[in-house]
Amino acid sequence: MDSKLTRRNFVMCAAAAAGMALAGCGNSAPAGDGGADAAAEGEGEAAEESAAGAKLDKLTVMYVPSRPADEIISTTSGLKDILIEKLGEAGYEVGEVEISVSDNYNAAGEALSAGTADIGYVPGGTYALFGEEMTLLLTATRDNLVPDTFTPADWNGQATKREEGVPVTYYKGLIWAGPSEKGKALAEKANAGQEITWEEISAANWGVGSLTSNASYIYPNLWLGETYGKKITDLPNVTIDMKQADAFMQLAAGETIDIFCAYADARMDYEEQWKSEWGRTDIWSECNVIGVTPNIYNDTVCLAKTGPNADVLNDANFQQALADIFMGLADTDEGKEIIGIYSHTGYQPANDADYDAARDALAAME
Repeated sequence: MDSKLTRRNFVMCAAAAAGMALAGCGNSAPAGDGGADAAAEGEGEAAEESAAGAKLDKLTVMYVPSRPADEIISTTSGLKDILIEKLGEAGYEVGEVEISVSDNYNAAGEALSAGTADIGYVPGGTYALFGEEMTLLLTATRDNLVPDTFTPADWNGQATKREEGVPVTYYKGLIWAGPSEKGKALAEKANAGQEITWEEISAANWGVGSLTSNASYIYPNLWLGETYGKKITDLPNVTIDMKQADAFMQLAAGETIDIFCAYADARMDYEEQWKSEWGRTDIWSECNVIGVTPNIYNDTVCLAKTGPNADVLNDANFQQALADIFMGLADTDEGKEIIGIYSHTGYQPANDADYDAARDALAAME
């Protein structure tokens, strides 16, 4: 178990991070106090002056590896010029933008906490764990997926589809059984609507993601607790911190792992590789859902509080300018392609309280 999980009190984290959403960045003076009003006005003017002409030698953006790193880097490369241009129009001169992909979800939280990354696209679980050390800016929206159901069999035997124009702020985590012998036996029971026992499911070889991955660790852990009164750490055969692409490749091979946990549209992302690279026939019939987690609140865009660019990153005017840029990405074809790497359809100002469920799930892991 990651020691960080036991060093953080997630209820305290919620209180500490409350009000960090964009709408809560300003200060106010007591009403009717002329001196205080004048001081506040002076501070506002000083803030505007400090923001004007601010220069950043380098702005770093970090993604998490829920897609292959090279695919993320190539798809989001256009974000560099967009940030340089749009921040320049807002009065912030940026020398260069560096885009990277963290080794795992924890590493992204660590980088933002340490200030070695300035902007992070991080899942809600990562924010819930590291939230007191970063600033929550935006929450992503996604097209709703159909079927949108908690019944495993409803997800199988047909392709999952996105309802374009129906944005939602949540998604589901799914527990997948691959085409191994154990995987097929579990899928047969799930598709027949039969109960899968703890003895059956714990006999399988599991693969899960990073400790702060919502869909690949935190919420599957919650599902195990609600269904069997158990945790991932109770599984006798589990590989932790698997990357999504590697896990689906191993599922397809039907040897190393029988079960993997991932976000609900993962089969859509790996459908082609399942056939062309991994030699399978049809991911929709060979990779079956045997469990569905509670709804997971969407990914976040967060900012570092420390590091070489801290003064600018903590400036309310800069945060507003950056939020406007990210929310505007959905308005252009280039922007839609960039945010589509995570199946995002847009962004909206975030609310810290929306991630309380993720904190509760993390607290249950301690």
